[in-house]
Amino acid sequence: MKTVRKDFDTLFSASKNEFLDYLQQLVSIPSVCGNETYGAPFGIGPKRALEFMLKLSKRLGFRTGQVDNCVGWAEYGPTDKECSECFGVLGHLDVVDVVNDWRYDPFDVTFEEGYMYGRGVLDNKGPIMSTLFALYLIKKQNIVLKKRIRIMFGTDEESGSRDIPKYLKVEKPPYAGITPDCKFPIVYGERGLVDLTINKMITDDSLKQIDELDGEFNHSFLPDQASITVDGIKTSFKGSKSPSNAPDLADNVLPKLVEHCESLNGQTGNFFRWVSQKIGNQTNGKNLGLNYQDTESGELQLSFYSINLTEEEIQLGISMRYPITVSEHVLLAQLESQLTDSMALTINRRFPSIVRDKESDFIKHFSKIYEEDTGLDGTPVTTTGVTYARAMPNIVAFGPSFPGQKGIAHKGNEWMKLNDWQLMTEIYYDCFVSELC
Repeated sequence: MKTVRKDFDTLFSASKNEFLDYLQQLVSIPSVCGNETYGAPFGIGPKRALEFMLKLSKRLGFRTGQVDNCVGWAEYGPTDKECSECFGVLGHLDVVDVVNDWRYDPFDVTFEEGYMYGRGVLDNKGPIMSTLFALYLIKKQNIVLKKRIRIMFGTDEESGSRDIPKYLKVEKPPYAGITPDCKFPIVYGERGLVDLTINKMITDDSLKQIDELDGEFNHSFLPDQASITVDGIKTSFKGSKSPSNAPDLADNVLPKLVEHCESLNGQTGNFFRWVSQKIGNQTNGKNLGLNYQDTESGELQLSFYSINLTEEEIQLGISMRYPITVSEHVLLAQLESQLTDSMALTINRRFPSIVRDKESDFIKHFSKIYEEDTGLDGTPVTTTGVTYARAMPNIVAFGPSFPGQKGIAHKGNEWMKLNDWQLMTEIYYDCFVSELC
């Protein structure tokens, strides 16, 4: 990649430490979704993070506002009376929870050998702070904007984006905008996602062979540890975690646990043998007949992320991210055809594919700026991720991860390179100046 321009480096360096300090303060707020309480619809942590960003934005001289303690914003340029439409930047302040797989304090920013580590430095506090930094540098130079820009701070992206419908009841969506919560170059299409449970009823008492099943199971990642106790004997499994949108990077412990359980008796053993045959270690759904792919977005991804037991049922959690040319209806019909007696599907979450016009003026313009600033190919791409772009019209994902960076979020030792943080700030700075002046 190209190095940062000298003129921008001088401008950036004058305020760099100030903004890294702001980022450190923001990361120190454990903004994990919690129970609703007065004035905090998604828990105290996300509310504290929102209050911090609103106070910071006001201190930096931006106009601020918020809707229902869900989404706040910093605004610059003409007022809404002078310019009814605005360009939008939509990021989020909430983060996924942490477990005991960190070498660093997750709720601090640790700087080490050109990297910064901490929960949210990539997803998404570091990038949203980068966009605010870029806008501050524009303001600092007294550059006059002809269009209005609004940087929006969401607080519920990781738990379903329940904040955005509340915002859109009160505020108009931007005429165009980005979310810095995915990857570079600009993302014009996001795959569909369906998250479901395969339920298997056990009617022959064979589940009693299993005394206990333990593990940390969550749809946002593939697990790296689990244990099962069968007839008083406990067996533990260890692997390596990855985000659920990068199953190929995981050493998932669940296929190992399933293989261990193939020797069980009765319906329980039969079901685990079915799981081993149909899912196993596969991440493309081939043995289920789900190996769909297209030239635009690649092949289907299957993530096997949980096993839970009740007194009479085994429940498997899987999610599938399917190509933009495939429909959920076709996908589910094929999956149902592979089920046997006493199996059923329960849909937990569903996100249809979205495709934006990659020939739109602002996408073509931002792609060109990305190429000029980085020296890399700026051809718009698709993603397996689920971003705020699905929740708000006219938004596309743009950053923060550069090509080759994958599987960093939603696990321990989340990181970002300091040089990358500076380069993305330059990209956002150039894009804002070009779009708004």
